[in-house]
Amino acid sequence: MQLYPMTFEPVYHEKLWGGRRLETLFQRKLPSGRIGESWDVAAHPNGMSIVNRGSLQGSTLAQVAAEYPDELYGTSALVPERFPLLVKIIDAQQALSVQVHPDDAYGREHEQGEYGKTEAWYVLHAEPGATVVYGLHPDVTKESFRRLVESGRTEEGLREIPVQAGDILHIPAGLVHALGAGVVVAEVQQNSDTVYRVFDWNRVDDSGQPRELHVDKAFDVINFTMQPQPLKSLRNPVVANEHFIMEIYDNLDAATVSDADRFHILMCLSGKTHVAWQDHDLTLQAGDSCLVPAACQGYAVHSYGKLLRAYQPTP
Repeated sequence: MQLYPMTFEPVYHEKLWGGRRLETLFQRKLPSGRIGESWDVAAHPNGMSIVNRGSLQGSTLAQVAAEYPDELYGTSALVPERFPLLVKIIDAQQALSVQVHPDDAYGREHEQGEYGKTEAWYVLHAEPGATVVYGLHPDVTKESFRRLVESGRTEEGLREIPVQAGDILHIPAGLVHALGAGVVVAEVQQNSDTVYRVFDWNRVDDSGQPRELHVDKAFDVINFTMQPQPLKSLRNPVVANEHFIMEIYDNLDAATVSDADRFHILMCLSGKTHVAWQDHDLTLQAGDSCLVPAACQGYAVHSYGKLLRAYQPTP
């Protein structure tokens, strides 16, 4: 089997804080309810991408990874136990819970072998005055933050900053964070669904009950010495860490993309993106994603607008 640039059916997740903005931003046909997340390239038990075109149509991403590891990851790459990345779009109609994610070591020990979760955001849309929680104030310690949480004053320790479309934020494991109301982001992350909620704005779910918090686990993994990196923009459009590299391009016109022996995930952020390889020709509209396997080295990209590219760093 010769792999090719693959697209997938989005996996939608209804959330207490979700909305319907993906209908207006990207003309998506959404299921009913408050849709908070669209998992667009995913191979996780809580959301599995299914190929929706070509000879592999109907296959899951997990099946493709298991059956064609060399073609997907590259002949020189170490084959991971499961597909390593997850790409999604998040629509925060309301603020998300204040949360933190573990690293790989803590996830393996406490979450049945789950990956940790380092992630990055590209802000697709932000209502006027929208903010995010991006770390804690510099003088907050583990002891002082515990006192704030236990006394119902969590918000006093949070570093809240304004955001606008085009901002890029890096969220390493251990960093306290939360999307604010009115923000839509494209997210690249490790393939994990582990969230430790510290605070949920004193709200209740549809049955009138507060959502579960995970304060003890959160305090196990919060890095109180970590200060978040400054906001990035298209003047510095790269996030790089040990788990992935996320790049943002504006009007990329590359006749060929000859890269290392590894897969790429592409998401069209605005305008249109054309992807061509051999006899495969694919057009991505704003909000669409595709996975280009390692076997498709030399594929061509013509992006008329903004484009996100994510991949793993060279070992």
